[in-house]
Amino acid sequence: MEQIIIARKILVRAPNWVGDVVMATPAFRCIRENFPDSHITLLIKRNLRGIIDGSPWFDEVIELEPKAGKSKNGFVFPGTVCSGNTKVYLGLISRIRAEKFDLGFLFPNSFSSALMVWLGGVRRRIGYSRDARSLLLTDGIERPGENGKFLPTYMGDYYLKLCTQLGCKVTSGKPELFISGECEDKAKELLKKYDIDQKPFILMNPGASYGSSKLWTAAGFARTADLLKEVIDYNIVLTSGPGETGLADEIEKHSKSGLINLSCASISLDVFKVIVKRCMLLIALDSGPRHYAVALNRPVVVLMGPNNPMYTESEYETGKVIREDIECSPCQLKTCPTDRRCMTMITPEKVVQTCLDVLGIQKT
Repeated sequence: MEQIIIARKILVRAPNWVGDVVMATPAFRCIRENFPDSHITLLIKRNLRGIIDGSPWFDEVIELEPKAGKSKNGFVFPGTVCSGNTKVYLGLISRIRAEKFDLGFLFPNSFSSALMVWLGGVRRRIGYSRDARSLLLTDGIERPGENGKFLPTYMGDYYLKLCTQLGCKVTSGKPELFISGECEDKAKELLKKYDIDQKPFILMNPGASYGSSKLWTAAGFARTADLLKEVIDYNIVLTSGPGETGLADEIEKHSKSGLINLSCASISLDVFKVIVKRCMLLIALDSGPRHYAVALNRPVVVLMGPNNPMYTESEYETGKVIREDIECSPCQLKTCPTDRRCMTMITPEKVVQTCLDVLGIQKT
């Protein structure tokens, strides 16, 4: 395979969000395919490690602490992923420097991620020229634009451009996740414990870490579950992310159909892959679980409000995105300054009909 760069050791700094890590998997695969003999190390937040577990692309994984740290004057330390501990941060820099990496791929757009690999002595550093970090990169890429404005781009393609900028060949843009036998066993045990494996099930994931503007209503999810149970004899399974158990409990409280609430089961991101893979359909917001479904070839119904669909719409997705035509959407705001009508105008009846259409089921 022709290779324009000789890189004995490569450092890959992963994105910081669940969905972004999944959308970056085609780029991870592309790096491995174009540098088959290189030693590739991934830097990723510890809480996101389960997403890439089992993948064949990396020789080594360095885990980063997920929480940011600030000094007394509010300045964010260069090692924001290292919980503000300067000693830990400097230790990480020393480790990177000792490895003598030839090439570094920066998936986050932050200044701190570029500074980290620059201080770590990575010889060639490729990333987007954003957040005043151009001088820290050897291969800066300008963000796609049109008429002087940033052009919204599907994040999978956005990440792949880091590879094609260096002349790498792309074999596929489809996201991909891997499941270990251990995860299969853990998931099978969980499904059996909650009697989920007795019949097909629809999975609901109502949370989103982006912000409150993105959320639907607990009553809406509960009503959707009740209406679905009236039409099809499936289990309705509810899952949530860290800190979202209250929302899941509220949905369970509103529902009259006896849905199965797994929010307190502490499902890890690697085991969650199996849950998504086994469901008949996923109902989710524009969040990480949506991209799990794409990677695992499961149909998904997405409830989308304030976010621009161009960032996350993929040709590889099976299902349907529900969006109301609102004059102020997409706004990309984390908190709605008005009444969240882009989400609240979505009705349970519309969600249920969309689910049945995707599943190819006719009401009787």
